[in-house]
Amino acid sequence: MAHSPVPKLATPEKRTIPLAFASIACVALPVFLPSTFPLAWIGLVPFLVALNFSRWQMSLIVSLIFGSAFHGAANYWLIPTIAELGPYTESPNQPMLFWAIFGFVALVLWQSLFVVLFGLIVWSVLKRSKGFASALGISAAWLLTEWLRSIGALGYPWALLASTQIAFLPIAQWASFLGSLGLSGLIAFVNGLFFEWLRWKEKGFLFAAILSLVLFTFLGWSEMNRANSLLRKSPNLKVAAVQGNFGKERWHPDVAFTELDEILKTHLRLSEQAAKKSAKLIVWSETALPWRLRDENRWGYGAKEIQALAEKQKVALFVGAGDWQNGKSYNACFVFAPKKMLTGNKVYQKIRLVPFGEYVPFKEIFPWLEKILPHSPIETAAGSYGEVPTLLFDVNMRVKVATVICFESLFPFHLRKLVGGSNLQTSPADLVVIITNDSWFGDTLAPRHHARIAILRAIELRRSIVRCAGTGISAIILPTGKVLQLADLNQRKLLLASVPIISLQSLYQILGDLPFVALSVFCLALLLLRKTKETKVN
Repeated sequence: MAHSPVPKLATPEKRTIPLAFASIACVALPVFLPSTFPLAWIGLVPFLVALNFSRWQMSLIVSLIFGSAFHGAANYWLIPTIAELGPYTESPNQPMLFWAIFGFVALVLWQSLFVVLFGLIVWSVLKRSKGFASALGISAAWLLTEWLRSIGALGYPWALLASTQIAFLPIAQWASFLGSLGLSGLIAFVNGLFFEWLRWKEKGFLFAAILSLVLFTFLGWSEMNRANSLLRKSPNLKVAAVQGNFGKERWHPDVAFTELDEILKTHLRLSEQAAKKSAKLIVWSETALPWRLRDENRWGYGAKEIQALAEKQKVALFVGAGDWQNGKSYNACFVFAPKKMLTGNKVYQKIRLVPFGEYVPFKEIFPWLEKILPHSPIETAAGSYGEVPTLLFDVNMRVKVATVICFESLFPFHLRKLVGGSNLQTSPADLVVIITNDSWFGDTLAPRHHARIAILRAIELRRSIVRCAGTGISAIILPTGKVLQLADLNQRKLLLASVPIISLQSLYQILGDLPFVALSVFCLALLLLRKTKETKVN
């Protein structure tokens, strides 16, 4: 076996830190500027060189630096967002800047732990293997750690490696086969091949990396053409998204009724315009109406007017508003439609809630958390999975619609469950509606990256998506990830487009993430345990 030149390159400890920051720049830049997506395919290489340092302690430190800097850059917007929440919390006199910095640091450290886990796994893999085996181990470790940081009450799959590719749709099509986590693993595998070329100076690894990129691109392009051919043969439905452009000021405790009335009238006016332009399904944003639209099964202000519009224009309206049932507050989306048009659940209550935002996790175990942490005056309760609404627009157009609210759109496995049909015995949803209110984040990375994630969700599930955000960014997206219509930040705008309605399922919709996670664990076990046994024998 040839002697590796990389340890010599990384021997001076001072070189490992610049290498880590070189990787941070290459991986983080496409999150901010999607047009720089090629950097992600080589972005991990300097980090891998640093991890190849002979001491595990240095690998741990380098991983912590990489994780802290990358997640710090991707989540910088948390500080101004939380700092300005004072008037909307239970304790408006709380030192919110302190809590903003505290929350930011806690989140970054939590996310960095998974990078440290990746670093230690890869450090161990590199000591036991070379070539394609090492590249496979790097891929498996990245996929596994991205999955781990996505699950549980504190799951937060923000800025996945796959999200760096939304500007290059041929590559993004792989999400329909592998999901976002699998696409991240694919990118990490190519990074591993480039690293192995540097590590052993064998041109075969460079050739394999370039060939992999060409092959992945060609196959992705072919799949996109196949999907486009299917879309052209599918029935179309004209949809609309109403971006009312009412900011977080509407949540202020002393907001006047006239301001709330203006919100309702503006949405009704734009919806009527959409209906007159032949839109059949019209979407309002999350909490478009910042009050309880239903209170213990009694309809509140605005419900009568919305239903009247639906009956008059023979349209379906998806309206984000508050729901109060059995003494609990829900973040909900209501479906208004003529009675003969709608079957199934008429209200979707948000299931995946924002920890420490909409509720305080683990308060049953640590009750003191609720006493010291700032939180909303009324905690949001979680909804449950159920039958999605079915809309009968005409004899030949029956559409099942899955609804997703805000934070939930980060989780591919959550959307997969909402769309359903993975057991091949029930028919899946034909269309996905995402409603969100990103006005809290201001003009930062958050609303932009949040909107881009919807492109991956459309590709994964091969479903058209209507995304409506109160102050932007709203979009209508094809199942291939192509954006048909877009409303930027701080615009009052009506989006209209005809989207294909398809019921065929993607491979990811059928399989989900777990087979790929299990395969990653199996590969890592082979790479780590086999060599350990050999060492003992020797």
